[in-house]
Amino acid sequence: MKNIKIIIVAAALLLLGACGNKTPYSAQKPVENAALVYVYADSAVSTGEGIRSAYFNIRINNKRYLQRIRSGEYMAFDLKPEAMSISATRAQIEEQVVNLDLKAGQIYYLKIRDNLDGGRFEFEQVNEEIAVKEIVKTGLAGSSEESRNNIITEFVNSKEDKKEDANIKAESAAVVQPIADINAPSKSDEIEKAHKLKEKGILSEEEFKTLKTEILTK
Repeated sequence: MKNIKIIIVAAALLLLGACGNKTPYSAQKPVENAALVYVYADSAVSTGEGIRSAYFNIRINNKRYLQRIRSGEYMAFDLKPEAMSISATRAQIEEQVVNLDLKAGQIYYLKIRDNLDGGRFEFEQVNEEIAVKEIVKTGLAGSSEESRNNIITEFVNSKEDKKEDANIKAESAAVVQPIADINAPSKSDEIEKAHKLKEKGILSEEEFKTLKTEILTK
C-alpha cells in the first residue's frame, strides 16, 4: 500500500513539473503566403463534478494533428490560404467543427471551452480582442511528429525553411556527383575490357565492333 502511494505522489509531481515547464505563449506573424491559425483551450471550469481537464485531438481537413491539446494550452498553424475545416474532438467521440475561408496574412483564433453545463464543450472562432487577452495565459502544447500515412499538406513552410531545404539538396548533389564520376569506368576502360574478351575468344570480331560502337555512343 505504501509503495502505491509513493508511485501516485511521484506521478503527480511529474505532472506538476511538466505543467510548470510549459513554454509560455509567444505571439508570431503568418509566414509568407499563409494564414496563421491559433487554437487554444480555455482553463478548466469547475462543475458540480469538480474540475476536469480533457485532451482534445485537432484535425485539419479531416487529417489528425498528432499532438493533443488540453486546457491552458495553445497551438499555432501556418496554413494555406483557402477554405479549411478544423475540428476538435474530445475522447475520440465528441467533435466540434469550424469552417474557415482563410486569407493570406490574416490571423485567426479558435477557442475550446470545456466543462460547460451538461458536460458539453464548445469550439468556436473568437475575435482578436477577446483572444489576445485569453491566449497569453496559456502555454505551448508539447512537440509533435507527423505521420507519414497522414501528412497534413495544408501546412505552409516558411521562406527560410524552403531555402534551407534547397541548399541541402544542392550541397548533397555537389558532393555525390563527383564521387559517382570518379567511380564510373571510362569508355576507354570499357573498350579495353571488351577487347580482352575478344582475345580470349568470348566475343567474336563482329560482337566486339558492335559493343565498341555502343560504348562510344553512350
